[in-house]
Amino acid sequence: MNQAALVPAGPDFLAHVGQMGVLIKAQDWSAHPLGSPQGWPGGLKAVLATVLGSPKPMYVLWGPEFVFFFNDAYAPMLGQHGNGAMGGAFAQVWPELWADFAPLLRQALSGQGSSYDNMALTLARHGYPEPTWWTFSFLALRDEHGAVVGVHCICTETTELVRAQARQAFWFELAGALREAHTPKQLKALAAETLGRYLEVSCVGYGEVDAAGEWMQIHHDWTAEGFPSVAGTHRLDKFGPLMFAQLRAGRTVVVTDSATDPLTAGTAYASAYQAVGTRAFIDAPLIKDGRLAVIFFVIDSIARVWTQGEQALVEEVAERTWAALQRLQAELDLRLTHAVLDHRTTELLHTENALRQSQKLDALGQLTGGVAHDVNNLLAVIGASAELLRGPGLAEDQRGRYLDRIFDTVARAAKLTGQLLAFARQQPLHPEVFNVNEQVQGVLDLVRPLMGEQVAIELKACGVNCCHAQADISQFQTALVNLVVNARDAMDVKGRITVQVQPVDRLPAGPGRDMQPGDFVAISVRDTGCGIAANQFEAIFEPFYTTKEVGKGTGLGLSQVFGFARQSGGEIAVTSAPGQGAVFTLYLPRAQGAPTAPDAVPTLDAGVHDPAAQATVLVVEDNEILGEMACEILASLGYRAVWAASAAPALVLLARSEKHFDLVFSDVVMPGMNGIELGLEVRRCYPGLPVVLTSGYNAVMAREGPYGFELVLKPYTRDTLGRAVGQALAGKTGQW
Repeated sequence: MNQAALVPAGPDFLAHVGQMGVLIKAQDWSAHPLGSPQGWPGGLKAVLATVLGSPKPMYVLWGPEFVFFFNDAYAPMLGQHGNGAMGGAFAQVWPELWADFAPLLRQALSGQGSSYDNMALTLARHGYPEPTWWTFSFLALRDEHGAVVGVHCICTETTELVRAQARQAFWFELAGALREAHTPKQLKALAAETLGRYLEVSCVGYGEVDAAGEWMQIHHDWTAEGFPSVAGTHRLDKFGPLMFAQLRAGRTVVVTDSATDPLTAGTAYASAYQAVGTRAFIDAPLIKDGRLAVIFFVIDSIARVWTQGEQALVEEVAERTWAALQRLQAELDLRLTHAVLDHRTTELLHTENALRQSQKLDALGQLTGGVAHDVNNLLAVIGASAELLRGPGLAEDQRGRYLDRIFDTVARAAKLTGQLLAFARQQPLHPEVFNVNEQVQGVLDLVRPLMGEQVAIELKACGVNCCHAQADISQFQTALVNLVVNARDAMDVKGRITVQVQPVDRLPAGPGRDMQPGDFVAISVRDTGCGIAANQFEAIFEPFYTTKEVGKGTGLGLSQVFGFARQSGGEIAVTSAPGQGAVFTLYLPRAQGAPTAPDAVPTLDAGVHDPAAQATVLVVEDNEILGEMACEILASLGYRAVWAASAAPALVLLARSEKHFDLVFSDVVMPGMNGIELGLEVRRCYPGLPVVLTSGYNAVMAREGPYGFELVLKPYTRDTLGRAVGQALAGKTGQW
C-alpha cells in the first residue's frame, strides 16, 4: 500500500472551526518551535478544536513559552495587536499586560486555576492607552499523563458594563449635586467638579461669551490638584478662528492634541494653549437666541484620545447644567418676586390696618356721638322733670305728669340700650318655635295703619305649616317692624311694600362670608323706593348710620336687625340699585316641628305668698345705690330684704344657720364670682332655693342663656321685679 495515500490532507481538529482555524491552516509553521499543526500534541489539538469552535471569547497558552492561540470571538479584542498574534508568545503580543499576567499564568501552570471579575487593564490596542475591564477564568491544561502543559483562558470584556454602571453612578451624583445647589455659582462649581473627577481631567468650567462673540469670561472653574485656574477674560480668536467658527455653528469641538489638530495647530495659537496648560479638550457650545452664549469646556494637560461616549457625556452635562441653571435662576427670580410681594403686601397690610383703625375710630366716634346725643336727650327730660318735681307748691296733676314723663323716658332709654345690645349680639334671647306666616301677618296688621293711605302692603305667605322658625319672637317682631318702617321711609310714604315668606336651603354669599347650605326661612321686604348705592350696603347696618334727615331716624333700626339675625344663627342680606328700590331679606333657622303650646303662667297664691308671710329675699348687688333701691322696692311689695355687696358675703349669709332666705335676687356682672356662678353655687348647695338674676348687659348670658334662672332686665320697674319674684316663689320646690 502507498504510504502517502494514508496521510490525511489536513488536520481533522481544524475542520469547521471558523476564521481563526482557516488562519492556522494557512499560516506557515515551518520555523515555529511547535512545527506543523499535524505534529502538534494531541492535547493541544483537542483543546483547540473546542476553543476554536466556541462562540465565547477564549484563548490557549501552550507550554512554558505561553504560545498564544485564540478563537474568532476573541480576535476583535486584540485591536492592533492582532497582526502576527496567532502562535506568538503572549508576552510579545501583550507587552503591556505581561507584568500583571505573568504571576497569574505561572500559577495556572502550577496546576491552580483562578478567576477575576471586572479586572481593570490599560490597553493600547487602538494606538493609545485606554482603560478597560475584563472577567477572566484561567484553567490548567494537562496531557494524557496528567502533567500541566498549558493554560486555557475564558475571558469576557466588561468595559461597556463597567462604564455604564459608572455613568449611572455619575448621573446620580450629578443630579444630587444640582439639587443641592442654592446659587448659580454653586451649581456650576458642583457640576464642573463632578464631571472633572469622573473623567479624570485637568479642568472643567463655563465660559460666557459676550453679545459680539469676541470675548469669553470665565468666572470660576474646577481644576485638578496642581493645575492652574483658567478663570479670567479671554479673546476668542487667539485660540484659532477655525475652531471658534465650529463653536459658533453649534458644533462640539473635540481636540486630541492642540499641537497637531488642524483646528488649533500653528505657532500663532500654540502660546494661547500653552498659557492655559491645554493639550486636549472638548468644547460644547450652547446656542441661545441664535448666538453662541456659553462654552462648556473640559481640558486635559496631556494629549488624550476622547471617546464618542465621553463627547456625548460632556454635551449632555452641558445641556443638563444649563437647564438646571435656568430653573434655579427662575426659582431665585420667583423668590425675589415673592419677597418683593411679601414686602409690598406687608406695607399694604400696615396701610390697610391703619385705614381700618381710622375707620374703627370714625365708627366709634359716630357710635359714641349717637349714643351721647340720644342719652343726653333722655337725661335732659329726666333731669328737668326731677327738678320740677322738687319745686315748691307743685300741683298733683303736674307731679303725675312729670313722673309719667320720667317713666316714659326710662322706657325709651331701655329701648335704646336694647337696640345697641342687639347689634352687638349681646342681648339675651329666648328662642322658640313659631309660625312665621302668623307672626308676619300680625306685625303687618299692627303697622298697616301707620303706613299712610298711599302705601300698599302685600303679604306673599308660604304654604300652610311649612315655615316655622326658631328665634326670639319679640325680637323678630321688632326686626320686622324696623324693616317695614325703613321701607316706608325709603319710598317717602308712597309706594308698595311686598313681604314674602319662603323656605330656602342656603344662606347667600356676601361680604366676608361664603355661601352656607342649611335649612332656613327667608322673610323678604321689598319696596319701590329710592334704592341704595352699592358702597353703602355695609354701612347701613352700622349703629347711628342713616341717610335720613336729622330728627327723622336714629340709625339703630337696621343695626338691631343685623344683630338679631346673626345672634339667631341667620343672616340679613340686601339687594338694591339707585332708583330701583331695595329688598331686605332676613334669614332665620327653620324649625321642623310645629310651635308648642305656651306653658301656663303660674298665678300668685295669696295664701302662700301674702306679704304678711314676710318672705325674705337676699339681694346681691355690687352697686350700693341699686342695692338699696332694690331692697326698698321689695319692702314696698311686703318682702323682707337683706343686701350683700358681692357673692362672697352672700354665701356667708346663706351659710349662717340663723338666717333664712326664701329667694336670692342677684346682679350678673359683679367683681369676683359673677351672678351666674353664684346662682349655680346656690343651686348646688341649697336645692329648691329660687334664684332670680338681673342684668343690663352680659355677654355670657347672651351667648349661653341664663342657665334656667329667671332674668329681669335692667332697668326694671316695681311691677316687673314684683312679678318675677312672685313667679319664682310660686315655683319654689322646697325648703332648706
